[in-house]
Amino acid sequence: MKEQTEEQIGILTRLFINWELDTWANVLEVIGFIIAVIAFIIGLIIKSEIKKLKTDILFEKRIKKHITNLSNSGSKLNSFLNDYNNNKSEIKTELGICITELQDLATKISYKESLKTRRLIRFTKSRRNKKFADESEGDSTLKHFFTKHIHRIYETNYDDIWIIYDGILEVLRQMENIKENKNKGKI
Repeated sequence: MKEQTEEQIGILTRLFINWELDTWANVLEVIGFIIAVIAFIIGLIIKSEIKKLKTDILFEKRIKKHITNLSNSGSKLNSFLNDYNNNKSEIKTELGICITELQDLATKISYKESLKTRRLIRFTKSRRNKKFADESEGDSTLKHFFTKHIHRIYETNYDDIWIIYDGILEVLRQMENIKENKNKGKI
């Protein structure tokens, strides 16, 4: 204990009485290193906060447009389903528009929030690239059983489009809820 206090007194004597430059250089080097580490940590915190702000601003700017576009696509799909057999090409086109909107929307929300959107994108892509079956084909036929359960020859049917339409409505509701939660969090 006595040796430590003598050593500390020796360091203080060299610093403040003798003004030894080597001792000052060592002390300032340690202080500079500590300040550099603190500045680095503060810089990382500021960078993450700026990224959050940028994401929030981008979300606020574009979410209304995405919601409007998806609502329009959903209503078009709904109207096309009234005459499914004659509107297959229009449905396929509208599914492509939905996919691009959903993909753009998925990049503006967190990964956890976008899981439902990403699943809907995969399902829609898989159904869009298949042949569209006629609505009049019955579910009880042997052909329908094989086309439904064998992946290579699966045909997109009326029910698949309804599933996609329901998925779009779910995503729209989720986006409204996310938007409301973000607005409530800013108050």
